[in-house]
Amino acid sequence: MSGPRSIAITGVGTFLGDALAHRLLSAKEPVRLVGIDARRPYRLEGRIRFHKVDFTDPTADSRLAEILQRESIEAVVHAAFRQAPTSDIEYDHELETLGSLHVMNACAAAKVRRLVVSSSTMLYGPRPDNPNFLTEAHPLRGHKDAHCVQNRVEVESLLDAWRIKHPDTEVTVLRPCWIMGPSVSDAVVRYFARPVVPTLMGYDPLLQFVHEEDCLHAFETAVTCGRPGVFNVVGPGVAPLSTLLRLAGKTILPLPPAVLYRLRYYPSQAQSGDAPAGFYDYLRYLWVADGERGWEAFGEPVYTTREAWISFVSSRRMKRYR
Repeated sequence: MSGPRSIAITGVGTFLGDALAHRLLSAKEPVRLVGIDARRPYRLEGRIRFHKVDFTDPTADSRLAEILQRESIEAVVHAAFRQAPTSDIEYDHELETLGSLHVMNACAAAKVRRLVVSSSTMLYGPRPDNPNFLTEAHPLRGHKDAHCVQNRVEVESLLDAWRIKHPDTEVTVLRPCWIMGPSVSDAVVRYFARPVVPTLMGYDPLLQFVHEEDCLHAFETAVTCGRPGVFNVVGPGVAPLSTLLRLAGKTILPLPPAVLYRLRYYPSQAQSGDAPAGFYDYLRYLWVADGERGWEAFGEPVYTTREAWISFVSSRRMKRYR
């Protein structure tokens, strides 16, 4: 398939959808963009065609198919996923899992030629028995207390079955690790932006990040040039959590896991719908992904893990003076 002339982005109001839209609009060969979301993206007003769609609606697949056919869409980037889990677990499941199924059905009905789906290395799950670097072939074990992670594990399972039935559609799944940079804002970024960062006493896991520009480059390449398959999207190198926090000048507050999980249980349930382990286990056990396959497909990232972290830290410091 040659470069698509018309691209639709679901979840255009998310950081990834919005930033990718701006990137595609500023490319040397801009394409016609269609944004699909439940809310109008005012930052893109007048620059893209927008259609309001509720992905939890039972008839969303037929509505999406109609839009894709009418707009002659050749490629779809599916980014309509939560940037942070909510306490409404059932709604999150309808939005992410059933919403993704609506997108797949719509792409089949409209005969879309290329589908790029946003995923995450968090789907591998933090485990004490994980190997040092998890390849794309490693099973997606997720985390039982992280419902949005479990939703996306289910999405990938549904997508595997869908891809077999629709071989004419070129499917790419991108699994970024935690994204860092001057613009991105999500639950992970907000956690690390605190002046005092709680950690788990006795644990100092290796972490990896990908800079937002390297992540966006992978998505842009996948949708415009085509890279079928599943790819980890990570920055080179890893660093211990304690080293990263000291580098950022953060105050580290180590707490025993049992104490931290107990202290955070009710706030966590109210804010995210998950038990504390659904987040803090990612700061306890190893879940570092292998990036070789992704680097071969999209090129060596510009930023290492350490540089992506420094970019995030320095940008937050500069914001204090604005």
